[in-house]
Amino acid sequence: MSDLNQVILSTQENFERISDVSFPKEAEFAMQSLSANSFLMSTAVKNPISLKSAIVNLSACNLSLNPVLKLAYLVPRGGKVCLDISYMGLMKLATDSGSVLFVQASVVRKSDEFTLNGFGLAPTHKHDPFSIDRGDIVGAYVVAKLATGEYLTEVMSIDAILDIRDRTEAYKSVVAGKSSSCPWTTD
Repeated sequence: MSDLNQVILSTQENFERISDVSFPKEAEFAMQSLSANSFLMSTAVKNPISLKSAIVNLSACNLSLNPVLKLAYLVPRGGKVCLDISYMGLMKLATDSGSVLFVQASVVRKSDEFTLNGFGLAPTHKHDPFSIDRGDIVGAYVVAKLATGEYLTEVMSIDAILDIRDRTEAYKSVVAGKSSSCPWTTD
């Protein structure tokens, strides 16, 4: 563990030159992530360069590994430690740039009324948020309001979402019984 701490600390100069985020806090969040996930830890021990790269990439994005913020994560994948930016992290990057005012993602259920109103316009999504049963999920969408006042909307059917889920290593691990949970089963 102390070797990994040294790997993380070796990124401090580059990190602080690039990022406005507090390096000591991020180093602590990285160590918390490593100690909470034995597979991540063993991946970092076997490939410390990938851990260093992930920390440097974090600084370049000016995001945080703070688990409360849920902006970015250190993830073991393919024998490497990778920096994964969450959808919340991507929204922060977009809004921090000033070109996007807000971003909202939502699921659409069978009993909801959803209308895609065309390019540059916000969709219409009517539903009772307090309803006990709005039906199965039929899809999801994300809408971003641009600084110009226009809206960008992207929609995805539940089949397309499940196709993506089924290709992820995390979900495959749960299906194979190698892991008890992943974001696809818990969130």
